[in-house]
Amino acid sequence: MVVAGVLMGAGAYWWNVRPYDAARLMQCLPAERSLHLYLDVAMLRNGGVLEKLAGAPTLEDPDYKQFVMDTGFNYRTDLDSVAAAFSDGNEYFVVQGRFNQAKLAAYAQSHQGRCEHTSCSMPANQPGKTISFALLRSDLLALAVAKDARGSDMIVPGNWKTPPQIPRVALWISAPPFVFSDSLKVPAGASSFLTPLAQARGTVFTLGPASNGNTFELRMEVTSASPEDASNLAKQLSTVTELLKKMLDRDKMKANPADLSGVLVAGQFQAQESRVIGVWPIDRSFLDSLVSGKVQ
Repeated sequence: MVVAGVLMGAGAYWWNVRPYDAARLMQCLPAERSLHLYLDVAMLRNGGVLEKLAGAPTLEDPDYKQFVMDTGFNYRTDLDSVAAAFSDGNEYFVVQGRFNQAKLAAYAQSHQGRCEHTSCSMPANQPGKTISFALLRSDLLALAVAKDARGSDMIVPGNWKTPPQIPRVALWISAPPFVFSDSLKVPAGASSFLTPLAQARGTVFTLGPASNGNTFELRMEVTSASPEDASNLAKQLSTVTELLKKMLDRDKMKANPADLSGVLVAGQFQAQESRVIGVWPIDRSFLDSLVSGKVQ
């Protein structure tokens, strides 16, 4: 009994102190037929990007200010990273940061919600959906916006058959082919680049610092069915890029690194066996334009 007690205590201690990296966070989420996203908020905060994206505290929405007062949680300082899965209209998140469980529970109960042990639920703004959340441990919050009133129960530590390989980047997105099958959902100006990905087996995007340290780069890795398919896709994406350059030249326009045209025309693609690698340099001026809402 003593040995069993020691082992249980050691296991509990290991669970509560073992750090959660991006891959472990992601494996808490549903794996099948989902678009997966990881955001390293701490990296954005340390790089000064988060403050640009968030804007001045004086410009924050009054409802959000009240939320911060009620829960004690402010993403500017208390949020470190987020892993998310989007599947069949449901949204699942596992959030790493600093939380006040008592205040979160009180917030839910004051908004027509209820709590049981460490799990809470409350009505969502979207009809037919419920917000549910539970603390997995002191620094991990499971959160779901789903049709199931206990959607957060779907978020548990686990192991995928194929664990995700997530590098040290600010943003990582893994998109299954069906995400690109509806051209109406693709951002304007990028449909020619993204719709061909509907024929691939899977696509991963990452956003992180470029090798020169002064800019960022958006990197794409596409898994094709065969080396031939990869080669054809790389040629197709290169052709679309050249066509865009010619259109700008025809209209006597110059690609601007601060808008989407400057990003797209700078893309480079190459096939490596059954994969296609695409890289787009991201200038800081583009991030500034994105934050200000001036991206075209």
